[in-house]
Amino acid sequence: MPRRAGYEESWDLTYLVEQLRELISLDFPWDDTLSHELEGALTRLVTRHQQLHGLLHQLATTTDPSEELEVLHEDLEHTDHELLTTLPGLLEKLRDVLR
Repeated sequence: MPRRAGYEESWDLTYLVEQLRELISLDFPWDDTLSHELEGALTRLVTRHQQLHGLLHQLATTTDPSEELEVLHEDLEHTDHELLTTLPGLLEKLRDVLR
């Protein structure tokens, strides 16, 4: 069974998202590759939000944790891992454009 993300990963992801929010609010030239990477990251963030909402809804409406709940949790863990892996590189590319 995969290790569950803990508080530290959650804080790291929140910090990366805040950095991304600050950078994309700035006015700078976008190239197609960077735009595509940003779109992918934003799509994963929306997916993560939907997964978290689904997990919380399932937790609130069930009295017996099910296999479906475990799948929802694993999907969320996978998305978190992807974001924690890809966001630092995207942030660096955005910063490079500003230099």
